[in-house]
Amino acid sequence: MNSVDLVFPSHGQEESGSKEITIDELAASTKLQSWENAQLPRTWRFSSRLPVVLVLLFLLIITFVPWTQTVTVTGQMSAYTPYERPQDVEAQITGRIKKWHALEGDQVKEGDLILELEDNDPNFLSPDLLTFLDQRKQALGKTKSAALARVEQLDRRISEMRNLVKAAIPSAEARVVEAGNRVREAHQKVEAAKIAAITAALNLDRHKQLLKRGLVSQRELEMAIQSDTASQADLEGAQENLQAAEQAMKSLGFGRDQVGAEMLQRLLDAEAARDASVAEAAKVADQFADVSLRRSNAEQRRLASKILAPIDGTVVKMAKVGVGETVRQGDTLARLSPTSTDKAIEMTADGLDAPLLNVGRKVKILFYGIPAIPLPAWPELMAGTYSGLIKVIDQVDDGKGNYRFWVVPASDDRAWPEQSHVRQGTKAMGWVILNRVPLWYELWRRFNLFPPDYEERSHSIIDTLLPKAGRGSK
Repeated sequence: MNSVDLVFPSHGQEESGSKEITIDELAASTKLQSWENAQLPRTWRFSSRLPVVLVLLFLLIITFVPWTQTVTVTGQMSAYTPYERPQDVEAQITGRIKKWHALEGDQVKEGDLILELEDNDPNFLSPDLLTFLDQRKQALGKTKSAALARVEQLDRRISEMRNLVKAAIPSAEARVVEAGNRVREAHQKVEAAKIAAITAALNLDRHKQLLKRGLVSQRELEMAIQSDTASQADLEGAQENLQAAEQAMKSLGFGRDQVGAEMLQRLLDAEAARDASVAEAAKVADQFADVSLRRSNAEQRRLASKILAPIDGTVVKMAKVGVGETVRQGDTLARLSPTSTDKAIEMTADGLDAPLLNVGRKVKILFYGIPAIPLPAWPELMAGTYSGLIKVIDQVDDGKGNYRFWVVPASDDRAWPEQSHVRQGTKAMGWVILNRVPLWYELWRRFNLFPPDYEERSHSIIDTLLPKAGRGSK
């Protein structure tokens, strides 16, 4: 069947000329307009593809983008060397403030005078106390020297007396022995005189008998009588000599004992005098030591009344300021912030993160007040932060389950800010750098509430997600 060609005049044909539209062309035009009306808008087609693109991009990111595990810690600026940390200047004695020689913010050197105090102790109030104690020490020193000199003199005297005792007693003993010899000699003479007297008496009796018989003359009898009388006289003289010798021996014996007793008594007296001198010297030495101690205490209190700077630093706080204000021993007068050259940060980590801390681990640090862009996951991209290394870790907690550790500057990175910008006590936040892992592994770890890895190891999806019991054998 032939198609019927219908010709419709167009609006333009009526005005400008003859242009005809067939039925087929009209149908095709109508179909095209219907298809275009059925199509989604271009913006809608882009929106429908965007989630797919984002999912693919997310999967790509978590698969290949690295992530650095860190432990977030906090702390404050300090000094690793103890004597470079802030120190309190305390009053060593009880007294009144006399004069301040330094004000807050002043730079002081070690040994500089900061404050003068007036001692309140009544035992040390006299301004001439040191002079008086020096004079007393000199007097006691002379007394001690004199006592020691007497001791030396008595020692020599005692030594001489002992020598005299050693010489006198044997001499007296020798005289006693000599007297004993004389007694024995006198006794022998008495015995001889007795024998002579007996012989003379016998001779006299014999002459008397012989005279009666007329055998001897009267003259011979008289001679016998004279001989007997002489013998009796000799006997009496010998006996008297014996008594005298015995008496002399007794006297010498008494003299010997008396010499020994006298020498011993004199020796004991000298030793007693020596002991008294030694006791006096010891007493004076004790008094001298007491005065020396008192003088030393007075001198130390005079020195303690002048408060000196123990270190180089800056006066940052004055607790007592009024002149005449009374302070007690141990009261804080001022606080010094030292000029630290050994910078360090005292940081604290939670007990759960303590096993992850090791000496030598790197730490990224953000000081409060210093502009920075912290990106812990990518330490290389951090801006305004500083690097440090863990120096030492406490082996015990602080009583609350937290562990303290010290971080010192890393030598291979830029120096930390000057103390004028980051002072001691400035708060700091740190990130202890651990292992580099894929992003998907970090998300999986946090989703399962697992701690960061203790050691570095390879990470694969199969080894991580598939349990060992479900893995196929190779």
